[in-house]
Amino acid sequence: MTLQATDYLARCGQAFTQAAQQQPIVEHTVQMTGVSFRLRFAGPALPPAVLPALGHLLADDDVAAAPDITFDLWDGASTGSLPPRSLFTAADYRRYGQRAIAYAGPLALMHAPTAGQLFAYDRATRHGFWWTADAGALSIYERAAPLQTLFHWALHEFGWQIVHAAAVGTERGGVLLVGNTGAGKSTTALNCLTGDGLRLLSDDKCLARLDPAPQAFAAFSSGKIKADMLEHLPQFRDRLQGWDDSYKAGKGLVFLYPDYAERLISTFAIKALVIPRVARQAEAAFRSLPLGEAFRVFGPSTVIWLPGAEADNYRFTAALTRRLPCYGLDLALESARNTDAIRGLLETL
Repeated sequence: MTLQATDYLARCGQAFTQAAQQQPIVEHTVQMTGVSFRLRFAGPALPPAVLPALGHLLADDDVAAAPDITFDLWDGASTGSLPPRSLFTAADYRRYGQRAIAYAGPLALMHAPTAGQLFAYDRATRHGFWWTADAGALSIYERAAPLQTLFHWALHEFGWQIVHAAAVGTERGGVLLVGNTGAGKSTTALNCLTGDGLRLLSDDKCLARLDPAPQAFAAFSSGKIKADMLEHLPQFRDRLQGWDDSYKAGKGLVFLYPDYAERLISTFAIKALVIPRVARQAEAAFRSLPLGEAFRVFGPSTVIWLPGAEADNYRFTAALTRRLPCYGLDLALESARNTDAIRGLLETL
């Protein structure tokens, strides 16, 4: 499989070169966790779909003359260039979302035909590829966390992993808010944009590492707001940049940078895992959670977004859970009371 995958990545490079013959290459540099990424787009169609959620990380082009990692990116609709024919068989498309994954030495491949996407990465050369059928057809989830699979593969060697969590705090430290859709983590996190205390690191996905101590990093400056949240967060109504028409989850997409730059935070030490639940009570209330109960929420909610490395992802989330105190949070009706409670918890840790 390694030889096949090596040849496949070479053919991905040829397909990108062909795409770049149809459209000029547009380059941007992203600085993430101290690692520089050069994003090379074939043509102007993809940057408006990819860059808004990465706006807080964009660097001047001359900052990283020799980037650590390079991603070549193109879409079929605007360039007319298709990726190489898939190496996978029909039996390989068995994961969530009908995605097929393969790892062969330093090489990683993922094909998601129902989403019209292909990802490929070579850890040895630190070179990745992403193709999508149509830049204009990307869902709000792909635009909210663009290139998350490539970033996950590339940053693994630096000790970072993408986790499914909201994150709020200050320079002194913060918490990861973990839970499935409807748990209240996004409402709680986005409320930090309007208050004077905690700042927002993540609405839904962020980077985390274990060593030298648990730390979070803001990979994406985006938010997803359910329709019923707009009543409590009306300032986002005019900022919606797309709506979920595919999964019928009733979520809208907003980009938070640069308008909320002062209320965003790029990194902090992780002090605790917090599992919120909607309780509709007058006051927010914390309760200690056994590690096993916290992991049963945290582990599966992250793994579903990063298929193909389930064992590694479970080991990482289990290790992070063991390193941190874990709490349940019964949410109050008034969002400000929830952020006040989190701030109070952080003062004790």
